[in-house]
Amino acid sequence: MADKAELEITIGADGTVKITTRGLRGEACVVETKSLEEALGRVQSREKTSEYYGQAASTKAGVRNR
Repeated sequence: MADKAELEITIGADGTVKITTRGLRGEACVVETKSLEEALGRVQSREKTSEYYGQAASTKAGVRNR
């Protein structure tokens, strides 16, 4: 794992939330964002980048408010 993990949270005008992680490998990014995703609502999609599978894992999850 990298020295630090980062979460970038983007909230769209329609209320859609996008979470991007950096500095986490594999499932660590999913584990790290799980409670935040549950608090925000239903996960609409999850995009695992090539970094998820090896390098400095980054993933994006779109969450829609309830």
